Amino acid sequence: MKKITPFNYVMVVILGFFMFTTLLTHANPERSVQPEESQLFITITGTVVDTDGLPVPGATVVIEGSTTGTVTDIEGRFSIEADEGDVLQISFIGYQSQRITIANQSNLDIVLQEDQSDLEEVVVVGYGTQRKSDLTGAISSVTSKDLQETPAGNFLEQSQGRLAGVDIVRANGSPGAPVQIRIRGNRSINASNDPLYVIDGIPTSANISDFNPNDIESMEVLKDASAVAIYGSRGANGVVLITTKRGKTGKAVISYDGYYGVKQPIQDLNLMDGRQFAAYSRIARGYDGDDSSFDSNFLAPLEIQNLQAGRFTNWLDLAIQSGSQQDHQVSVSGGTDKINYYVSGSFFNEDGYIPGTNFERTAVRVNLESQLTDKLRLGLSGTVSISERNQMSNAPYNNSLGYSPLVGPTDEEGNFLAFPNPREGLLANPLLNYQPYQYVDETRRHRIFANIFAEYQFNDHLKLRVNYGPDFNLARRGRYTGLLEGNINQGSVENAMDFAYTQENILSYDRTFGKHALNLVGLFSIQASRFEESSLSGQDIPIEKSLFYDLGSSSTITGIGSSLGDWGLMSYMGRANYRFDDKFLFTLTGRADGSSRLAEGNKWAFFPAFSAGYILTEEEFLQGGNVSFLKLRAGYGEVGNTAIDPFQTLGGLERTTYIFGSNAGFGYGNNLIPNPDLRWEISKTVNVGLDYGFLDDRINGSLEYYVTNTSDLLLNRLLPITSGYNSVLQNIGSTRNSGWELSTNANLLNRPSGFRWDINMNVFSNREQIIELFDGQSDDVGNQWFIGEPVNVFYSFEQGGIWQSDEADLAADFGQEPGDIRINDVNGRDADGELTKEPDGNINADDRKVLGSTVPSWSGGLTNRISFKGFDLSILVHARMGQMLRSDYHNLGGNNWQGRYNSINLDYWTPNNPTNAIPMPNAGDAPLYSDAVRYFDGSYIKIRNIALGYNFNPDWISKLGLSSARIYSTVNNAFIFSPYSTVDPETSNGIVGGGSPLTTATYIFGLNLKF
Repeated sequence: MKKITPFNYVMVVILGFFMFTTLLTHANPERSVQPEESQLFITITGTVVDTDGLPVPGATVVIEGSTTGTVTDIEGRFSIEADEGDVLQISFIGYQSQRITIANQSNLDIVLQEDQSDLEEVVVVGYGTQRKSDLTGAISSVTSKDLQETPAGNFLEQSQGRLAGVDIVRANGSPGAPVQIRIRGNRSINASNDPLYVIDGIPTSANISDFNPNDIESMEVLKDASAVAIYGSRGANGVVLITTKRGKTGKAVISYDGYYGVKQPIQDLNLMDGRQFAAYSRIARGYDGDDSSFDSNFLAPLEIQNLQAGRFTNWLDLAIQSGSQQDHQVSVSGGTDKINYYVSGSFFNEDGYIPGTNFERTAVRVNLESQLTDKLRLGLSGTVSISERNQMSNAPYNNSLGYSPLVGPTDEEGNFLAFPNPREGLLANPLLNYQPYQYVDETRRHRIFANIFAEYQFNDHLKLRVNYGPDFNLARRGRYTGLLEGNINQGSVENAMDFAYTQENILSYDRTFGKHALNLVGLFSIQASRFEESSLSGQDIPIEKSLFYDLGSSSTITGIGSSLGDWGLMSYMGRANYRFDDKFLFTLTGRADGSSRLAEGNKWAFFPAFSAGYILTEEEFLQGGNVSFLKLRAGYGEVGNTAIDPFQTLGGLERTTYIFGSNAGFGYGNNLIPNPDLRWEISKTVNVGLDYGFLDDRINGSLEYYVTNTSDLLLNRLLPITSGYNSVLQNIGSTRNSGWELSTNANLLNRPSGFRWDINMNVFSNREQIIELFDGQSDDVGNQWFIGEPVNVFYSFEQGGIWQSDEADLAADFGQEPGDIRINDVNGRDADGELTKEPDGNINADDRKVLGSTVPSWSGGLTNRISFKGFDLSILVHARMGQMLRSDYHNLGGNNWQGRYNSINLDYWTPNNPTNAIPMPNAGDAPLYSDAVRYFDGSYIKIRNIALGYNFNPDWISKLGLSSARIYSTVNNAFIFSPYSTVDPETSNGIVGGGSPLTTATYIFGLNLKF
């Protein structure tokens, strides 16, 4: 602990500065401005409400051109004296201002519309808030209304296509499946590239599916290092800030939000029917596709009978079904001048299209804030959730794609057959795992996540906030496989318990004097996590119904295991925001992190950041034109990543065996070389941005360009086998991410009739590159890491087509014949053995190349919103272009293309069908270079969401005790346009096939009520 003493001195200096500036504040109090005297003739009263009919307390009502004004009370009411012809200006942060000319009216009912392009909007930046116009870092944000347009089980799915620079892809269509998010690409090769989530100020990296997305008020994404440096090492891959809903001063509002929807799998697999399968099997054996005279040589008698009778089975139709999705939430919110509250309870359920798969979550959130005194505020923000996820093995879906369509799942009496194909005695019925007590994979999670805080306001400028955030996770996964396949039944249980906590002390100072505005923040933080795991497995369980709940009854215990992990992080942070003359902006940040994961001498690292902005439209030469806002900003910052598991620097042990005399002996030896020199991965980012607004900000947005260099990557260096080890973990290698982002918001139409049309667009491109590896600029072909290429690539032979009948002689030169896969000759070697990247007339391993990667060339989203007289329509288009995918539906390796198993009805070569897509099947062998046909352009454009709603007239529903009511219908994944049409090409790892559950189109009807 002696090494942290200098930081204590820094904190003392910061505190001393705060106290000094506070004394200056009291010594030079600002003069109050007295209102001007004026003649008043009319008393104007009224109410200010939002579009939901809820009062807007604290809205400002002023007479334009004077200092006479007032604010609305907790019911949204106001009273002001004005002269006829005066103009009232009504404004509130986050809403469009209104101007009303006083005529002969004395009572006004004013409805404020949300302002989606207001540069005065306040956004969360981490340990505080800022006006959007004052930002100097790269930040993207969405609101609760944006998220709710796409009903989903977690907020990442809801955010897809809405955030510039944020690539969000669902792993697969299984209920509760994880969602991959990458903020400006992959930086690390071995370590996680997932961002840090900060929920109501408390950081977490645990399962985000535990949180109810309906509780979210806003989500901000910190993208560049100048913005994320305040989170130091934990913000290495970007930061997602979640702010949940709070109660507002006013009467209690009771809300119900619910929907129900049907899910349909997206696929065009087109499996071979019985006749097509028979023809394919004949061709594979060298017969004519219509010649049935030799069928008995390779088909079972039952298959021949069904073929002749036209009885075919589409196993895929039996293996999948329609799914469903529903969500229901009841919330109560409100408050007084002393306490605000928001309480919600929710239930979410998603049943997958594969029987036996579902995800269910029950969550309760409580947000309380109490103003105990004029200076002291206490609060609690907490979530308690219970979730259950049931998964099914890939066998039913995957095996249904290849099972013979000439047999069925049951006998003539309707009894289930475990092995219905006489020709395949070891190939079980694809529907086997759907039978009772045959397959169970259940995960239950319990989560308690909270932020307990106290905030003391010393004076108008200085305040101290203390946060304590416990995060408790308890998870149990149980698995069981039954007896129907002829094996011994097996069960296993895995238990995991994780308790983490964050304790923060935040001191902030805020002051505006003259042309100067200063905000200072100092932080001392401690974060720690302790996680335990245990497991037990057994086989030959006597009572099948007990599944994995009674493993002690197993005849054989096959495994027992346990583990412990523990880590801590201590941090100091200081940030200064300075604004001069409302046009010059500066942010300076420094954070020091000390991690227990690293060895002595390397635990601490310092992460600085600096950014600046210049609002050009504050200059006279840009005022008065169509350019309403223009700000140039730039920043530089550094962040780090520990990237290793706890205790990894200490090495590891494994059990060994040896002979002690004539007996077997057991001992322990190193299985991991300790490396006390391991240090942080460091990412350095330069970001340049331009924020703009035109036509009074009816059109506004931002343009970004960035370069991030990450060095000291933690990689395993290969060692000679004579050392006794395979590798050692070292800091070697570097990567680079560079790209641009464009976001635009526009109000295209806003008619007095109530017709409004808004669009939000974002488009971005990120280029990933490996710059250096173990041996400098040399590729690592074994791991498929290549200098100048992204981390995840597809490396294989490039298909040039299929050898045709008139190319028999040329095919023979390569040891092939017509109907075989033709590979492009792209490389050779010179006399010195160096690669030439020129054809050499031979096809060998040198002709493999990087075909593409999972990284898109560009991505983006376009949202159109139209509203008119109670109706609202939203359409979200999401595009992801230029990435490649591997289709395992086109896997011709092994014996998949030899006429034995069924397949999708591929366009394969025959002398009468000279295609260049798929080779001719061959019962004797798998196609040479079969891997080459599996790679496709994975680009797609999706109509991600269509939502149509109607808001009932408040006058109609007030008699029912409702303040607002809305009905709506949405379609998720409505349409997909892609050169790959077999299934939805969206996938996080670039692979689609029988091992990846299909995504779905979801048709939803919902209702929102407020009382």
